[in-house]
Amino acid sequence: MRRAASAITLMLLTGCSDLLGGVGDFSRGVVYGDEPRIVTTTTVASEGPALRLTGVTEVSWSNDDLGADTGGLEGVELLSAIWARGDGITPFIQSSRREIAAALPGIEFPQLVPGQVTHISSQLVFDVQSVVLDPSTAAAFGMWVGEPYDLPRAEAQLAVLRVGLRAAGDPAPGEFFSFQVSEGRELTWTERDYVYQLFCRTGVGEPACFAIAESLFSLQSMLST
Repeated sequence: MRRAASAITLMLLTGCSDLLGGVGDFSRGVVYGDEPRIVTTTTVASEGPALRLTGVTEVSWSNDDLGADTGGLEGVELLSAIWARGDGITPFIQSSRREIAAALPGIEFPQLVPGQVTHISSQLVFDVQSVVLDPSTAAAFGMWVGEPYDLPRAEAQLAVLRVGLRAAGDPAPGEFFSFQVSEGRELTWTERDYVYQLFCRTGVGEPACFAIAESLFSLQSMLST
């Protein structure tokens, strides 16, 4: 995805109802290179007031204090230790960025988030029967206004990024699929070993949703910023 916008094919499918027409013109405020270039703020044009986006370094990662007992673990040992943190029933286990980056090498996360976002929640997602990561959604990230879960999701969670494992038959990297869903818009695309699904709640807007999706950078690299 770190290519000129003209090289990205936007595949707008009509399989879901009332697909919004057109991505629109908007500012791509991220400069890519060998090192992360975090953009503090940028704006995108929309149907109505321009929406402010902010750099992910300006927000708090709610679960980064987790994992004191998993440092240095890898593979099955790491996943077993994280699974033991849960109740054995719930597939979503709160996990730190470090744990997610170790469990899913090469996973990426947007450098830009909606400007109102103050906190990000992060989970690894397990198949509760086999106690391995769920291939369809192995990790999930919530972008919140305020402390996660203090308010209802419909009020406080502006966007959600789900990351699954790429499988045979998944779309080629560089192709975006855009769907209108009941409470907003969802983008789906493939990047290297993973399939990304970004849900943006109504109000964030399609141009801003694309700007967020196009700002992916290595989660491991973000740990040092």
